[in-house]
Amino acid sequence: MSSKKEREQKLLLLLSKKQDYMTAEELAAALNASSKTVYRLIKKINDEVLEGSLILSEKGRGYKLDYERYMKQNHQSFDKKSSFSPKERRSRILEELLLSAPKPKNVYELFEEYYVGDSVIFSDEQRLAEELKRYDLTLRRKNRTLAVIGEEGAIRKAISDRIQMLNIIDIDDLRTTKELNFNNYDVLFVLDQLRIIEKKLDIMIPYPYNVNIFSHLYILISRSRKVVVSEKSKLSNEEKTELKKDLALKEVAQATIQNIENYLNKQLPKIEAYYLYQYLVSSRMQGSFSKATNFSPRVMQITQFYLDEMSTHLKILIANDTIFLELANHIKPMLNRLENGIRVKNSLLDQIKMTYEMIFSKITDVSDAVSEKYQLPVINEDENGFITLYFARIIETNQLPIRTLIMCTTGVGTSELLRVKVEKKFPELQIVDVVATRNVAKSLKKHSDIELILTTIHLQDSLSIKSLLVSAMFTVDDQHRLQRKIEEIYHER
Repeated sequence: MSSKKEREQKLLLLLSKKQDYMTAEELAAALNASSKTVYRLIKKINDEVLEGSLILSEKGRGYKLDYERYMKQNHQSFDKKSSFSPKERRSRILEELLLSAPKPKNVYELFEEYYVGDSVIFSDEQRLAEELKRYDLTLRRKNRTLAVIGEEGAIRKAISDRIQMLNIIDIDDLRTTKELNFNNYDVLFVLDQLRIIEKKLDIMIPYPYNVNIFSHLYILISRSRKVVVSEKSKLSNEEKTELKKDLALKEVAQATIQNIENYLNKQLPKIEAYYLYQYLVSSRMQGSFSKATNFSPRVMQITQFYLDEMSTHLKILIANDTIFLELANHIKPMLNRLENGIRVKNSLLDQIKMTYEMIFSKITDVSDAVSEKYQLPVINEDENGFITLYFARIIETNQLPIRTLIMCTTGVGTSELLRVKVEKKFPELQIVDVVATRNVAKSLKKHSDIELILTTIHLQDSLSIKSLLVSAMFTVDDQHRLQRKIEEIYHER
């Protein structure tokens, strides 16, 4: 992603999190850019919207995201027909080369539909060769052909990374979405295999693990039509032992590969059942099968390590069997992913890092310690993002209510109406009293643990307690401002 695209994405994330107006100066500071850059980014984003504006502006208040349009555009982003950008062109060509690897493809046939000249083709070749180096793969040119050379595992990893739309689109939409560069028959077949796996195990494989398995099987089918996909056919003794650890998953993996062989009318190497088995073991599952799983001492130790370390960092006691079980159910397949080089893309990573910045930072530190202590590969950002959500939920569900005082001129009438509205919209607030301005000092003395004052009049004297001036009618704007104040208090606890 280019730096400009990254800034556009970060700008949209900032506005989506704020859910209110932000000035150009505030946006510029958050993006570490100039106000002029912010104006250009907003204009570019709005120019790309077919109708209306994605970012609204109001004089004196700044800019605000049309959130409903933003969510709708995100969902429909892959249904738009458009000409291919240079980056999209290279991505599609690389996908075709990878699917056919190591078979060579004619250069001019590859580029024919894009209507580009020799200089552009040469430039694309250089970029593709650089991209392939990340996977220890080589782009070989011979006469008028191109071919990708390297190990099968690296080729499949590169193909999986190319299928970027799977990180965003709902897997159920693949049945009906026609604009994706997929073989529709293969899509339907693989989706049916996923359904059969879930039925046999009496479980549900949630997103994004279902996407990972779909991607693996779709790539296997696509490559099997073009080349012999496995460099080894026999299982090692170690791999045979690994398969015996979970006979139910072994049986399902073998049956699925048999179904694929029947679909292709082609025999596949036995190692393919082992590869699928590893994807299943590396996936989070929901249902009766997952509840029956046992945890190794190592999984239990690592889970407890996360809980102990985060309890210290977050200054809350995390001692709950349900929390331990849920986190262990994530850690168990995560360890398998790390050891087998399986990466699950976290499509919410940017939002998680922005919304739970402090928690994500602490999780990253703890994960580094886990990798060192238990001799594991580096735990990547995607995994840290998933773990962050567990602890964000713990904080959200274990926060003590915020003891709140409502204050107005008389302490009756409209203030009681305000109390009802606040209690209905914000159950995390505990309204301990509704008082008149003249009695605020007495009430604060009585309730010394007050954390927030909601007031309908401007306070002349500064108080050490956080306060928020709101309308007695408690408008939508008041509600947004109060939500930010609550988040601020939670963050400071």
